[in-house]
Amino acid sequence: AAGFAASMGEMAEAAGAGVAAVVAVLAPVLAGTAAAIFLLVGFVLRAFDSDNEFAGTLLTTGWVFGAVTAVAILVAGAGLLLTALRNKPSALGGTYRELDEEVAQAREAWREALLERGIVPFLREALADPAGATALQHTAPPAPGSRMPHLGYDRPGFSSPDDGAHRGTRPSYSSPDYSSPDFGGPEHQPE
Repeated sequence: AAGFAASMGEMAEAAGAGVAAVVAVLAPVLAGTAAAIFLLVGFVLRAFDSDNEFAGTLLTTGWVFGAVTAVAILVAGAGLLLTALRNKPSALGGTYRELDEEVAQAREAWREALLERGIVPFLREALADPAGATALQHTAPPAPGSRMPHLGYDRPGFSSPDDGAHRGTRPSYSSPDYSSPDFGGPEHQPE
């Protein structure tokens, strides 16, 4: 099959694959659209008048275009399969083999760097300071007292006296001072 695909590929390259690719893509779409239109109009006309000969002709034409759609899909799928077989990289040699070796070397260098620069220093630090290792243990957060999470700031109108008991030490934020150094409020007197 691979030999047949290669010979078909050489023939397609010599003849120009542009027209064949356009036909392979457009034929199923256009034939399917035509089939749908002919069948829809034929069934609508047949619903109004069951003895209408024109409706029978439209239905026959629709079924023919449906068959053309199916054949075009099969031909396009076979062409896609042959193209995939023809362009499959060979694992036995050539430029792909060289690239595979480069990728394997890069992967091994990355693993070595990860081990030496990331994991080993962390493990040495953890073994040198066992007390610090207990600080790294994950503790479960306290169960929330309400459905509203505490995001670190108060929202106007949504605070209550109960919120104060659950709140820990959090940074407070103030608005920035956009005035110049020469002019300010009573807390910013010029020198």
